[in-house]
Amino acid sequence: MWPTNVSYLLVVFSMAVTNLFGQDRFSTSRLSDDPAQEGFPTWFPDSKSLIYSHFSWKDSLGKNGLWRISLEDGQTRQIFSGTAEHPKLSPDGRLIVFDADTGGSMKMIDAQGGSPWKFLPDSIGIHNGGLPCWSPTGSLIAFKEAATGSLCVYDAETRTVTRIFREDGMLPLPGCWSGDGTWIFVALMNRQTRKSIMWKISRDGNKREQITGHHEAFYRYLALSPDQSLLVYAAMEGRDLGLWVMPAEGGKSLPLAITHPGHNEGPAWSPDGKWLAFASTRSGNHDIWIMDLDAELLKKEVRALNQ
Repeated sequence: MWPTNVSYLLVVFSMAVTNLFGQDRFSTSRLSDDPAQEGFPTWFPDSKSLIYSHFSWKDSLGKNGLWRISLEDGQTRQIFSGTAEHPKLSPDGRLIVFDADTGGSMKMIDAQGGSPWKFLPDSIGIHNGGLPCWSPTGSLIAFKEAATGSLCVYDAETRTVTRIFREDGMLPLPGCWSGDGTWIFVALMNRQTRKSIMWKISRDGNKREQITGHHEAFYRYLALSPDQSLLVYAAMEGRDLGLWVMPAEGGKSLPLAITHPGHNEGPAWSPDGKWLAFASTRSGNHDIWIMDLDAELLKKEVRALNQ
């Protein structure tokens, strides 16, 4: 259930979608409503607010950038004005790493706002975004590098970068880390066919394991549940992009957020496991939506499917 102090959000922002738009496994509501593209939600540790990106080619008011929205009162506040994509909050909620300069660099900014700064060595090039994601301790950031097409890890303590994995003809798109910081979950995309397969790669790059049994039209956007038992990902259905869920170790999948027409992408579990935030075009805009999860029921259904 929604907390009582955010019930007005269901009146102002939300829209029941099960019957109107398609197949949502649980009740789903809209958090943002703007003609601009809003996406890539990332949660604060208390699960009471999140950060998302806002972008419009016609922006004349300085609204492009990073915004924070509170689930308690629905208030929004701009954290950064400029081009920003793929924001990820550090596990302690103090910092945001994001793709800047139209995907030409990665920067960091205080979660409360201020001026962002570059942190990568000049020898590391970013193109079309690095898709940064924090390790559970907040000491490491996984990302993709442009020049070599490598999966890299930045060490925030030593300020060094290690290229841990590359494969000819493939591009590793990092999605998330395992809870113990041992593995990085990636979509390994074929540069020619643009089709992807799921892998998890050890933080030193010495081990890798394919996650099998997933939807054959897997695209990308990997998100592990807080208890590490479930994995959400995006897959293409014709020209539509939907969210599916399966066991974290691989197996059969259940549809989680499927709409036609529409794209559903960028899933992010709330740290308390009660919500799944994602971006969707189901209403005509590219907005932030939130799904009210019954995590225990979802795990039970996934287990039953894979018995």
